[in-house]
Amino acid sequence: VLMKAQPRDNAAVSNFDRQVKLWFSGNVGDRAPSLVVLDDQGTRVDNADLQLTIDDRSELSATTKPLTPGNYIVRYRVVTEDGLVVSGISRFTIKP
Repeated sequence: VLMKAQPRDNAAVSNFDRQVKLWFSGNVGDRAPSLVVLDDQGTRVDNADLQLTIDDRSELSATTKPLTPGNYIVRYRVVTEDGLVVSGISRFTIKP
């Protein structure tokens, strides 16, 4: 289960550090985790540099290109070490 997202789901942020992080309730397995950030036109804006944190295998992160004010969607899919498939979306807005 997704426990936390940064930026938070449905958050409106004015300062964005060009990084998206997700935390899950269990450790993420090695079977092709996915984290994609899309703008409101459906264009991919992350740098395709998904990282699974070595010290905390429940945390995924990816960086983004410089983002302009607008709405963004984070799509994710992971398989936990115990075989549970977790997928979904998280949304955030960058304020002008």
